Amino acid sequence: MYNVGDIVIYTLYGICTIQEETMRVFNGADAKYFVLVPLSDAKTRITIPAENPIILSRLHTLMNQDEAKDIIERIPFLENMWIDNDNQRKRDFSDIVKSGDREKILQMMKSIYTHASTLKNKGRKLHVSDEQCMRDGEKLILDELSYVLGKDRLLLAEEIKLKFNIDKD
Repeated sequence: MYNVGDIVIYTLYGICTIQEETMRVFNGADAKYFVLVPLSDAKTRITIPAENPIILSRLHTLMNQDEAKDIIERIPFLENMWIDNDNQRKRDFSDIVKSGDREKILQMMKSIYTHASTLKNKGRKLHVSDEQCMRDGEKLILDELSYVLGKDRLLLAEEIKLKFNIDKD
């Protein structure tokens, strides 16, 4: 379980600190809530139910340095998971980002980058929904990895892109 002061990933907002635990009345009953503060915006307060399994499935502890280094090393071996059906891909990629599954997010990112490279060679661009999933996935992954490893986010982004092994023009 989580405690006040823990630094966590909340898949909708990125890295957050659990600032407080509070009780509120919901449907006539007392319910426990966590108040999260994103590291990227100390003025924002996010209140989430502390006992709702769906919401808690979007809350994750940070990986440690060894886990971070390991996941970066596994990037070249991740399989392409491109889905040709636009609607299915949009649903599946959105679900992956919401899940917070780091390896699947990296796999999704690698697939989108590969597809973007193919499209670029044909003079075309990605769908807006693919770009959005890419941005959301990048934010989660790069924020966490740069925080855990103490590396610059932009340099880390370049390191990860190189590990995708996508042919450059």
